Amino acid sequence: MAQGQRKFQAKRPAKSKTVASASERNRGPRKGGRVIAPKKERIVQQQKLKKNLEVGIRKKIEHDVMMKAGTSLPKKLALLKTTPKKK
Repeated sequence: MAQGQRKFQAKRPAKSKTVASASERNRGPRKGGRVIAPKKERIVQQQKLKKNLEVGIRKKIEHDVMMKAGTSLPKKLALLKTTPKKK
């Protein structure tokens, strides 16, 4: 009888990449739903819509705050406009 532990574990020879990929293709349909990635144009439109909504909401909030501040102050509220940057 052999005594002691084995010095190494016996390994099976690895399959080649072409054989492995061929077996994956031949498996057939898989279970579960599929997620179809959206087209890029659709994502761009969603981002534009989101940005426009954010800008509109921010402008509305600023306008409301200006109106409330203007009515509550005894002196007229004057806002400074930013000058366009020179290139």
